[in-house]
Amino acid sequence: GREQFHGLGSMYCRGAAAVILTYDVNSLQSLTELEERFLALTDSASADCIFAIVGNKVDLTDDSALPPDENRPEKSVASCGSKVRKQVRAEDAIALYKKILKYKMLDEKDVPAAEKMCFETSAKTGYKVDYLFETVFEMVVPIIVRQKAEGPPQTVDITDYKPAKRTKSGCCA
Repeated sequence: GREQFHGLGSMYCRGAAAVILTYDVNSLQSLTELEERFLALTDSASADCIFAIVGNKVDLTDDSALPPDENRPEKSVASCGSKVRKQVRAEDAIALYKKILKYKMLDEKDVPAAEKMCFETSAKTGYKVDYLFETVFEMVVPIIVRQKAEGPPQTVDITDYKPAKRTKSGCCA
């Protein structure tokens, strides 16, 4: 069913200041599909777009030594029944980030370091979700402020709408 919506993705990325690409840390196939299916969608993002690669579902991995996180109740991680072996390593996500930079023809010294832009989270428990969004937000705000200062807005302000004057038709006047 995903194929029917695939063409809509570029519309949502158009002019984006940040793109968060998410995969399942327990499925190498999800990382492969992320690269194969969604990398081209980033073509419509802004030239100075920030990219984040996010591995999700770390709460399901057998890595029970997750560091404590004040936003994550410890009991929710421990309550997960069967744990699976993590299939995607942090190095795999970093390699994808570097492929994106190469694809976008960006120089590594002009963008945030891969280690800073690759995250592992759990949407279920909230593990590092706030950290992900806070990090991306801190990087995106200066970009947006600079874009606004540099040029005309990319949107139409509908509050400036002035209705056209009505004139009577020549034949019925």
